[in-house]
Amino acid sequence: MPKQDFSYQDMLGVVAVWCSFFVIIGIITVTCVNFYCIHDHDDVTVLEKVSATLWGRRKRLGVRLGVHNRATIDEQIALKKFKSDLKD
Repeated sequence: MPKQDFSYQDMLGVVAVWCSFFVIIGIITVTCVNFYCIHDHDDVTVLEKVSATLWGRRKRLGVRLGVHNRATIDEQIALKKFKSDLKD
């Protein structure tokens, strides 16, 4: 059998599959896990805290990446900051 020669276009297929895999995993994480597997009485997830502090508040987009409301997320962030201040 002759030796196969790969061009750069052939190698881009690997990158495209890799990117699409992680995009699909990200969408599944944000939608299915955060909205269907997390309940109101559970703790606030890290993704909700990040969306509240970075994306939703500064840019005023109103992005919610979970089931908890803004007041619950604010309470959890303040409690974590209070606990870290007590340790110092």
